[in-house]
Amino acid sequence: MKIQICMWNGCKEKYSEYILQRLERDKERFELNNVIISTCSCLDNCKKWPVVMFDKHIEGYMTPTKASKMMMDKIKWNKPKKKDKVVNKNEESNGDYYLNDN
Repeated sequence: MKIQICMWNGCKEKYSEYILQRLERDKERFELNNVIISTCSCLDNCKKWPVVMFDKHIEGYMTPTKASKMMMDKIKWNKPKKKDKVVNKNEESNGDYYLNDN
């Protein structure tokens, strides 16, 4: 999947750099090696800024959270089921869950 984040005037004023940071952080955190994230100039949809293009589909009125959810939905990310979640008790709990390997 290829994701482009508009960094033109209006989008940049509406904090598109935070969208970029969130997507890059999620890509690294979830090891999404098949996702390419880049910036671009105007995507010609300035009425709906900030704008992000997922493959060839343009989405407007983006927020970092919304962009992250859309990325995960488009790659069909499967969250672990509740019964598979266990908190690693050897480390301080920071809200992250780990799959039980046993």
